[in-house]
Amino acid sequence: MSSVKMNSSNRVNKIILMIMAFMVASNVEAQVYTGRITSADSSLYLRDIKITNLHTNASSSSQFDGTFSIAAKPTDSIAFQHPHWKERRLVAGAMPKLILLFKKDLVLEEIVIVGNTKAAKIQSLEKLKKDRAVRDGIYFDGKPPLYLLNPFGGPYVTFFYELFSKAGINARRTNKFIQQELENIEVDQIFNKNSIQGIIDLNDEELENFIVRYRPSLSETKNWNTYDLHVYVKNSYADFVKNPVLTKLPTDSLTIVTGPKP
Repeated sequence: MSSVKMNSSNRVNKIILMIMAFMVASNVEAQVYTGRITSADSSLYLRDIKITNLHTNASSSSQFDGTFSIAAKPTDSIAFQHPHWKERRLVAGAMPKLILLFKKDLVLEEIVIVGNTKAAKIQSLEKLKKDRAVRDGIYFDGKPPLYLLNPFGGPYVTFFYELFSKAGINARRTNKFIQQELENIEVDQIFNKNSIQGIIDLNDEELENFIVRYRPSLSETKNWNTYDLHVYVKNSYADFVKNPVLTKLPTDSLTIVTGPKP
C-alpha cells in the first residue's frame, strides 16, 4: 500500500516540476537568434526569406548572404517562408545555426480553353485533320510504316500515296504545326505574365517584349520548378536592363492549313 502511495506521489511531483519548468521557460526574456539560410544542398545562400515569430508575429528577412536574426523566447515557434521554397517551422530554443530549405514544385497555370485561345484553335485543327484524313484516305498522318512495302504487310500503294501525295504532305505539315502549338501551350503554363510579374516589376509593354525576347523552349522548362523559373527570369531581366530596346512583336501566326481544295 505504501509503495502505491509513493508512486502516486512521485507522479505528482513530476507533474509539478514540469509545470514549474514550463512557467520558468515562459518567463524567460526574449533573445536574438541568428543563423544562415541555404538551399537543402547548401549550395545557395537564400535571401529575402521571411522569418516570422509565430508567437509575437514579429518578422524579418534574410540578407544577401542568407544570414538572419529574429527576437524570440526559447519556446516560440519560428517560421521560414518564401513563395519558391517549402515552409519550415522550428522551435527557437532548438533552432540550428544553418537552416536548410527545399524547393517547391512548380505550379502550372491552368489553360482555359475558350474561343480565341490556341488550345481551341488546335481543337479546330484536329477536327479538320480528321475530316480531311477520312475524305482523302489518309490513315497514317502522312507517315506510312515500312511494313506496307512488304507484299504480305498491306497495300504498298498506300505507302507511296501517303508519302508523296498532296494530302499526305498536308497531313504532315498540320501534325507538325499542332505539335509545335501544343509545346507552346506547355511553355505558356510556366512562362506567362502572372508568373513573371511575381518575380520582376515591368509595365505592360516591357512585359510583352520580355516574354517574346526571353521565351524558353519546352526542353528548357520540362524539369523546372519555381526556383529554376525564378533564376531564369532574374538572369534574363539582368540582360533586359542592359538592352531595353523594344523589338517589334510578332503577329499571331496561327493559321489553319487547309491543303488542296476538293
